[in-house]
Amino acid sequence: MKKKRRTIYYSDPVNDDFASNSIETKKLPKGFKYVRKNPFWRFFEFTVYHFVVRPLIFGWIKLKFHQYFVGRGKIRKARKTGYFVYANHTGTDLDAFTPSMLTFPRKDFLICNPDVTSIPGIRNFVVMLGAIPVYTDIEHARNFREAVATRIKEKKAVIIYPEAHIWPYYTDIRPFKDTSMAYPYDLDVPCFTMTNVYKKRLLPFVKRPRVVSYVAGPFYADRTIPRQQAKKKLREQIYNEMKNTVDRFPKYEYVHYEYREPEDKSDAI
Repeated sequence: MKKKRRTIYYSDPVNDDFASNSIETKKLPKGFKYVRKNPFWRFFEFTVYHFVVRPLIFGWIKLKFHQYFVGRGKIRKARKTGYFVYANHTGTDLDAFTPSMLTFPRKDFLICNPDVTSIPGIRNFVVMLGAIPVYTDIEHARNFREAVATRIKEKKAVIIYPEAHIWPYYTDIRPFKDTSMAYPYDLDVPCFTMTNVYKKRLLPFVKRPRVVSYVAGPFYADRTIPRQQAKKKLREQIYNEMKNTVDRFPKYEYVHYEYREPEDKSDAI
């Protein structure tokens, strides 16, 4: 009997989240350090990331998704300044690990939901792997911004998922805000897009799609116009590039998404 394709119903393309985890988001602890300068920490971070985790990441992503890049060489010149990468948010392990393959041999840093630092016992570990959790209260706001600027000054890549919420195997680009477009403007560095496209495997009995990651850019914020206008302009460039990329290829739906009208709760007691 043929297995039915999984269907996910959504009503809000901006705020719905289908990460399928039961993590209880916790606030960052007081005095949370985004950037660690302790030499022992840095030695352990370097060793774990480059000699333990990265080889495992490569094997896992290649085995599960048969992933490869198109246009990866475009980021080479940006390694002299540091840069941002905007990507579509369509998987948990894929989105966590693919940037590390993109930026190899250098380390990447990922702006992420504080969920990843809410799992008991592994907060330090995920920070070592490059997580920059979005601040949960105003006391961390300045340190968060300084951490992003520090990574750019170190000539590293900072990865951003502007869609914010995970939609597994989604084949289109969802609308997103221009909030994160402030970083390339404020720091005056280039940005790129990495658009993951799902394609049907050649072997008919393998249903899980393969992933091809298309890299485009560089794009620059227009610093000749006011900041807010520049953010909107850059957002349109980023969105259109990602949208045009997914539309160039047949959409292989491993998971089907179907719109459903939101429930009317106005009559609820």
